[in-house]
Amino acid sequence: MAVDLAELAKAALIGELEKLRDEVRKLTEPLSDVGLWKKPLEESNSIGHLILHLTGNLNHFVGARLGNTGYVREREREFTETAPPTRGELFAGLDAAVATFQRVVGGLTAEQLAKPHPDDRFGLVLNALLHLETHFALHRGQMSYIARLVRAS
Repeated sequence: MAVDLAELAKAALIGELEKLRDEVRKLTEPLSDVGLWKKPLEESNSIGHLILHLTGNLNHFVGARLGNTGYVREREREFTETAPPTRGELFAGLDAAVATFQRVVGGLTAEQLAKPHPDDRFGLVLNALLHLETHFALHRGQMSYIARLVRAS
Protein backbone atom coordinates (compact mmCIF):
# COMPACT_ATOMS: atom_id res chain seq x y z
CA MET A 1 0.00 0.00 0.00
CA ALA A 2 1.51 3.29 -1.11
CA VAL A 3 1.32 6.23 1.24
CA ASP A 4 0.80 9.70 -0.21
CA LEU A 5 3.29 11.67 1.89
CA ALA A 6 2.03 15.03 0.59
CA GLU A 7 -1.51 14.28 1.75
CA LEU A 8 -0.20 12.95 5.05
CA ALA A 9 1.91 16.10 5.59
CA LYS A 10 -0.97 18.42 4.74
CA ALA A 11 -3.33 16.60 7.09
CA ALA A 12 -0.75 16.72 9.88
CA LEU A 13 -0.13 20.45 9.38
CA ILE A 14 -3.84 21.27 9.34
CA GLY A 15 -4.59 19.06 12.34
CA GLU A 16 -1.77 20.51 14.41
CA LEU A 17 -2.81 24.10 13.65
CA GLU A 18 -6.40 23.32 14.64
CA LYS A 19 -5.13 21.80 17.89
CA LEU A 20 -2.99 24.86 18.66
CA ARG A 21 -5.91 27.19 17.90
CA ASP A 22 -8.15 25.18 20.23
CA GLU A 23 -5.52 25.35 22.98
CA VAL A 24 -5.39 29.14 22.65
CA ARG A 25 -9.18 29.29 22.98
CA LYS A 26 -9.11 27.07 26.07
CA LEU A 27 -6.35 28.99 27.87
CA THR A 28 -8.14 32.31 27.30
CA GLU A 29 -11.57 31.15 28.52
CA PRO A 30 -10.91 32.02 32.20
CA LEU A 31 -9.63 35.51 31.32
CA SER A 32 -11.80 38.58 31.36
CA ASP A 33 -11.82 40.82 28.31
CA VAL A 34 -9.49 43.16 30.21
CA GLY A 35 -7.19 40.24 31.06
CA LEU A 36 -7.04 39.25 27.41
CA TRP A 37 -5.41 42.60 26.58
CA LYS A 38 -3.35 43.03 29.78
CA LYS A 39 0.44 43.13 29.46
CA PRO A 40 2.24 41.60 32.44
CA LEU A 41 5.10 44.03 31.75
CA GLU A 42 4.92 47.18 29.65
CA GLU A 43 7.63 45.82 27.33
CA SER A 44 5.74 42.57 26.77
CA ASN A 45 2.73 41.57 24.68
CA SER A 46 -0.82 40.82 25.69
CA ILE A 47 -2.48 37.59 24.67
CA GLY A 48 -4.84 39.60 22.47
CA HIS A 49 -1.96 41.19 20.60
CA LEU A 50 -0.31 37.80 20.09
CA ILE A 51 -3.56 36.48 18.64
CA LEU A 52 -3.69 39.46 16.27
CA HIS A 53 -0.08 38.68 15.33
CA LEU A 54 -0.75 35.00 14.62
CA THR A 55 -3.84 35.92 12.62
CA GLY A 56 -1.84 38.39 10.54
CA ASN A 57 1.01 35.94 10.12
CA LEU A 58 -1.23 33.18 8.72
CA ASN A 59 -3.21 35.59 6.55
CA HIS A 60 0.01 37.01 5.08
CA PHE A 61 2.32 34.04 4.58
CA VAL A 62 -0.35 31.48 3.67
CA GLY A 63 -3.37 33.51 2.56
CA ALA A 64 -1.75 36.29 0.59
CA ARG A 65 1.55 34.71 -0.42
CA LEU A 66 0.31 31.20 -1.29
CA GLY A 67 -3.44 31.64 -1.74
CA ASN A 68 -3.47 35.06 -3.43
CA THR A 69 -6.20 36.33 -1.09
CA GLY A 70 -5.15 39.97 -1.41
CA TYR A 71 -4.65 40.31 2.35
CA VAL A 72 -2.53 43.35 3.22
CA ARG A 73 -0.64 43.01 6.47
CA GLU A 74 -0.12 45.74 9.04
CA ARG A 75 2.41 43.87 11.18
CA GLU A 76 3.25 46.73 13.56
CA ARG A 77 -0.43 47.23 14.34
CA GLU A 78 -0.68 43.58 15.45
CA PHE A 79 1.40 44.57 18.49
CA THR A 80 0.23 48.15 19.02
CA GLU A 81 -3.54 48.05 18.42
CA THR A 82 -5.05 50.55 20.86
CA ALA A 83 -8.69 49.93 19.90
CA PRO A 84 -8.72 46.16 20.21
CA PRO A 85 -11.52 44.08 18.75
CA THR A 86 -14.03 42.32 20.95
CA ARG A 87 -13.27 38.77 22.05
CA GLY A 88 -15.74 37.51 19.44
CA GLU A 89 -14.13 39.54 16.67
CA LEU A 90 -10.64 38.50 17.77
CA PHE A 91 -11.44 34.80 17.63
CA ALA A 92 -13.51 35.14 14.46
CA GLY A 93 -10.39 36.59 12.83
CA LEU A 94 -8.22 33.75 14.11
CA ASP A 95 -10.79 31.17 12.99
CA ALA A 96 -10.91 32.75 9.53
CA ALA A 97 -7.11 32.66 9.29
CA VAL A 98 -7.07 28.99 10.28
CA ALA A 99 -9.81 28.30 7.71
CA THR A 100 -7.68 30.03 5.07
CA PHE A 101 -4.74 27.85 6.11
CA GLN A 102 -6.94 24.74 5.83
CA ARG A 103 -8.21 25.72 2.39
CA VAL A 104 -4.88 26.82 0.92
CA VAL A 105 -2.73 24.05 2.40
CA GLY A 106 -5.37 21.42 1.67
CA GLY A 107 -5.31 22.43 -1.99
CA LEU A 108 -1.55 22.30 -2.47
CA THR A 109 -0.08 19.57 -4.63
CA ALA A 110 3.10 17.67 -3.81
CA GLU A 111 4.84 19.73 -6.46
CA GLN A 112 3.67 23.00 -4.89
CA LEU A 113 4.87 21.88 -1.45
CA ALA A 114 8.30 21.27 -2.97
CA LYS A 115 8.53 24.68 -4.70
CA PRO A 116 10.25 27.71 -3.16
CA HIS A 117 7.98 29.85 -0.99
CA PRO A 118 7.55 33.40 -2.39
CA ASP A 119 9.54 34.67 0.62
CA ASP A 120 13.02 33.30 0.01
CA ARG A 121 13.94 33.15 3.69
CA PHE A 122 11.68 30.13 4.17
CA GLY A 123 13.06 27.93 1.44
CA LEU A 124 10.45 25.48 0.21
CA VAL A 125 6.72 25.89 0.82
CA LEU A 126 6.73 22.85 3.11
CA ASN A 127 9.53 24.39 5.17
CA ALA A 128 7.55 27.64 5.41
CA LEU A 129 4.47 25.79 6.66
CA LEU A 130 6.53 23.97 9.30
CA HIS A 131 8.07 27.28 10.35
CA LEU A 132 4.63 28.90 10.67
CA GLU A 133 3.40 26.05 12.86
CA THR A 134 6.41 26.24 15.19
CA HIS A 135 5.99 30.02 15.31
CA PHE A 136 2.35 29.55 16.32
CA ALA A 137 3.35 26.99 18.96
CA LEU A 138 5.99 29.33 20.39
CA HIS A 139 3.45 32.11 20.84
CA ARG A 140 0.89 29.65 22.24
CA GLY A 141 3.45 28.83 24.94
CA GLN A 142 3.96 32.52 25.65
CA MET A 143 0.20 32.96 25.96
CA SER A 144 0.05 30.19 28.55
CA TYR A 145 2.68 31.94 30.63
CA ILE A 146 1.04 35.36 30.20
CA ALA A 147 -2.34 33.91 31.22
CA ARG A 148 -0.84 32.63 34.49
CA LEU A 149 0.73 36.02 35.18
CA VAL A 150 -2.50 37.87 34.42
CA ARG A 151 -4.59 35.58 36.63
CA ALA A 152 -2.07 35.99 39.47
CA SER A 153 -2.18 39.80 39.36
